[in-house]
Parts: sequence; structure tokens; C-alpha cells
Amino acid sequence: MRIALLLAALVATPAAAQTATLTLQTGQWYQVFANDIERATGRSVRVDAASVVPGGLGRQFQQATVLLRKEGAYPRGTVFYTQRSVNCQAGRKMTHHWSAVAPNGAMIGDQVFASPVLEAVHWDSQDGKVLKFVCQGILPR
Repeated sequence: MRIALLLAALVATPAAAQTATLTLQTGQWYQVFANDIERATGRSVRVDAASVVPGGLGRQFQQATVLLRKEGAYPRGTVFYTQRSVNCQAGRKMTHHWSAVAPNGAMIGDQVFASPVLEAVHWDSQDGKVLKFVCQGILPR
């Protein structure tokens, strides 16, 4: 069911993807965490391997995160698309752009950072494991 939800969110929201300035590239979206970890965190995180290219801090990529349960004001099934970059050697990360799409395809939020904040990577966190996948290509299972 979670996979169907993610695929529906990634594929069946063309109206939202067209209105957002962050467009989805066609590529291979990799599930970063195993299903039991996704259930525990309430999020399904995917990285588009085709979008991992040199740029930004070192490696630039696109990420999609689907909420598997309601979180604050965001309903279950909300998809967050982010365009990020990471410097793997220096342990620094930035988010350049994010957008949020509701389960019905409506745009909830969208922000482009003119001057993204440079932050340190905490490699043992959930986000750090996503960035480690981008840097090393090894899934944290």
C-alpha cells in the first residue's frame, strides 16, 4: 500500500508537478529506507538517482518524501519534493528549493532559497543516511 501511495504521488500528480518550479526528472527513484524503518518514522524517502549530478556543494540531487501518517498540518500522503546539494568530504548540506503537494495534487507550499543556509551533516541521523546514500550509493538497510 505504501509503495502504491508513493507511486501514485510521484506519477499521478502531473498538475502539481507542472505548477511547481521543481519538476520531476524521469529517472530511477530509490527507496532509501527499508519498510520497517519507514513505518517507524512515518515517511517514505526516495532519491532520484538520475538527478545526482555535480553541482551545488559537490553533488546536487532531488528527493521526494511521502508522509505515511498525518504530521502537524500536513495530511497523510503529502509529498515533499526538495532539490538539495551535499559536500560529501566537508560534511555540509544545503536545500535549494522545496515544494509540498497534497494527496489531491494541490500545491500546499513552495519556496526557493536565494541564499540557502549551509548546515553541517549529522551522518547518524535519518537525513544523514539519505545524504550518505547520495555520497556513497549504499542503501542503509
